[in-house]
Amino acid sequence: MKQITINPITRLEGHGRIEIFLDAHGDVANAVLQVPELRGFEQFCVGRKAEDMPVIMSRICGVCPEAHHLAATKALDRLFAVEPPPAAKKIRELLYMAFYVTDHTTHFYALGGPDFIVGPDAPPSERNILGVIRKVGLDVGKQVIACRARNHHVIQMLGGRGVHLAAGLPGGWSKFISEEERKEIEKIAIENLEFAQFTLRIFASVVLNNSVYADLIQSDVYCHETYYMGTVDENNHSNLYDGEIRVVDPQGREFLKFPSAKYFEHIAERVEPWTYLKFPFSRGGLEGTCRRHRQRRLLCYTFIEIECFRRVGDPAGSGGIRAVLRSIWPQENRWPLSTGPPPPGNALGTAYRDPLRLGAHVGVGAR
Repeated sequence: MKQITINPITRLEGHGRIEIFLDAHGDVANAVLQVPELRGFEQFCVGRKAEDMPVIMSRICGVCPEAHHLAATKALDRLFAVEPPPAAKKIRELLYMAFYVTDHTTHFYALGGPDFIVGPDAPPSERNILGVIRKVGLDVGKQVIACRARNHHVIQMLGGRGVHLAAGLPGGWSKFISEEERKEIEKIAIENLEFAQFTLRIFASVVLNNSVYADLIQSDVYCHETYYMGTVDENNHSNLYDGEIRVVDPQGREFLKFPSAKYFEHIAERVEPWTYLKFPFSRGGLEGTCRRHRQRRLLCYTFIEIECFRRVGDPAGSGGIRAVLRSIWPQENRWPLSTGPPPPGNALGTAYRDPLRLGAHVGVGAR
């Protein structure tokens, strides 16, 4: 059996490689995504103070430390049985929205976008952020940098630090905002909206108006129908900070809905000997694959808040979201879910140790 190795996989945080196995006829018999990076967060957190987890967990990823910081902080809320006051919730969610803008700006212009904006036929050395700038102009590159800069400024303003946050507390948040800061954030939010609309126009003019691209991303080759998972509010509207977990089937029918506190009642994890990546699987009732990343979440919602999504983001209806190859494969986070029991094994990970403790800030929290 012939083996093809793609190593390393680029445009993602962490390490990974793809192994493709061909049979005697040259057809693909099997393919696996391997994460060879040693992980260890669960183990080196044993014995540490629970209050240290938000600071430690932010080191899991260099691209999305804010998400891990907030997840650990929300876990502390449940552990200490305290409910954050409305002000603390709003600050947390506001910070996450600033992170969301920077993260998706990075994905569109540096990770996923170059293949389409520069062109899939362009040399790999040109399919990057510099190639995007050459294609759409230097002024656009300046706007991308400005967008990331102003939102990282908001993250530092709300989180106490610019990269690895230090504001998460059980039942609250150790950093408050002044009226001057609120006005500054409001101005930045307006600029973000204008930049998002500008980005959609670029995507429409460069990608969707190109019939070759449009036919490609809407073809059967690009379509992969699966189950889809996302976080929703009581009306099944998008909520990226809080809410219930909703799963819909390939036809968009609700299959499952449960509060995040009951996650492990529905989802378990398994390990394989050939990768350090974990494989979540359904505890029963769901067979096949479930995805829960970027556009995939939209299929979990009964209401799309942004009108331009229907016009630009998914011109062919929900089929465009199901066009899995439109996104970078390593970014896709596919979840192979089965109903069988997990095999025995140990979960490992990358070790990172930091003695930083939460600073003494005036903040908002549970009383």
